[in-house]
Amino acid sequence: MSAEPTTKSLVCPVDHGGGTAQPTERRAVPATRFSTRTMTSEVLRRGFGREDGMVARLEGHDFARWRIGQRRWVSIQHPDDIDHVLHKHRENYPKSPDYEPLRGVLGLSLFTDDDPSWSRHRKMLNPKFQKRHVDALLPLMVGTVLEFRETLDNLPDGSEVEMVGLMTDLTLEVAGHSLFSQSFRGYFGDDTAELITEGLRKGTWLSRIFFLVDPPRWMSSAVWKVMHSRKIPTPPPFNRFQKVARVIDGAADKVLRERLAHPSDSPDLLNLLLEVADDDGPLTPDRTRAEAISFMLTGYETTANAMCWLWYLLALNPDARQRMLDEIDSVLQGRVVTLEDVPKLQWTTACLEESMRIFPPVWMITREAVEDDVIGGHPVKAGETVAIVIEHVHRDPRFWPDPGRFDPSRFLPGADRDRPRSSYLPFGGGKRICIGRNFALLEAVMLTATLSQNHVFDLVPGHQVEAETTFTLRPRQGIQMIARRRDQ
Repeated sequence: MSAEPTTKSLVCPVDHGGGTAQPTERRAVPATRFSTRTMTSEVLRRGFGREDGMVARLEGHDFARWRIGQRRWVSIQHPDDIDHVLHKHRENYPKSPDYEPLRGVLGLSLFTDDDPSWSRHRKMLNPKFQKRHVDALLPLMVGTVLEFRETLDNLPDGSEVEMVGLMTDLTLEVAGHSLFSQSFRGYFGDDTAELITEGLRKGTWLSRIFFLVDPPRWMSSAVWKVMHSRKIPTPPPFNRFQKVARVIDGAADKVLRERLAHPSDSPDLLNLLLEVADDDGPLTPDRTRAEAISFMLTGYETTANAMCWLWYLLALNPDARQRMLDEIDSVLQGRVVTLEDVPKLQWTTACLEESMRIFPPVWMITREAVEDDVIGGHPVKAGETVAIVIEHVHRDPRFWPDPGRFDPSRFLPGADRDRPRSSYLPFGGGKRICIGRNFALLEAVMLTATLSQNHVFDLVPGHQVEAETTFTLRPRQGIQMIARRRDQ
């Protein structure tokens, strides 16, 4: 995948063809069937393979089915069918066993839980993620980003930086201040980002093993509970994954103990979690810890990836970037970004959303059918796993004209009027849509505007960028960029 800059406004390094948006009217077409041998071989040789493996084969097929071992799969791509699974009949499609590895690290939280526990806790937490609470977190974020910007200011102009590492460190610090009103460094250590990255890769590798073996769900759950255990050691390579869970758990426990011993009136997320209660009582300590860990890991990892892909695509599209810089200069006038400024940064927000269309940080959703059903005229049996490859949906030319083009105008106000609801899924969909989406968008827009006031980031000539499918879609070998000071 070439990352050479260009002056053209059309640059998406993976060209999935052009086309004109079509209405959502459906014609019944046969399901595409892939052989067990082919798909098993792809998983063994290439993993999930977004460009040349199992996942790549699914693109362009509204409904496909296959089997790996004893596990039966279907994939869907049309927004109407996605609506069926995520909205209309969501009770029949809880999260699949593929989320068990994440339970091993995160514990039981909104991200990994299922009904009825999920419904109760979502109702408890929803009020705490209303706009007024999320907005109150902005001051906790801004100071961290300004410190980071000062670090960039102190570098020689034209310094080469590795953007994945920078954004990971930055978003981890922002998450720490938003969640705990303090840095994570004192609790997790300087190698936390590297440890978590390795844990994600190990988790993906382990999930491939379970993907092929397909043990009973109770057995899979038991294995991942052992991974999460602080008392039962595991052999290599499982021990590295277990270390990640233990480090995170231990640090979160320490923070919770300190907050309970020394309460504060900070508007941070931890205080919001400690305030949550319903008729059956507050969150348990285990649940509070699990939710805090989930917000930290899913928030920092996905935002870091979203920011990396944004800088990458902006570097490839200088006209769109210049329009963004002009908007930031006009709105902020050199000031620190405030809540009142964010709604005015429409093109900046559109650039972010377009980058998440092309490179969605969460690239696939899986659900498991509880009872027999019919999706788009195709039978689905109880126990089958339903896969939604978000990247394929986001690049479907029926709903995204010329989908290989970076075009932020798709996300300007009113542009989505005729777009199907489930054609854009960066935060999932239905009642299980990410509870932290407002926080993530606020953080990303603030971060983009703040850093862009002083710098632009260009790709190092000849540097190759490749996307890697772990639990998130991340740059495999990083993104080497040149930080240039702006002349204002």
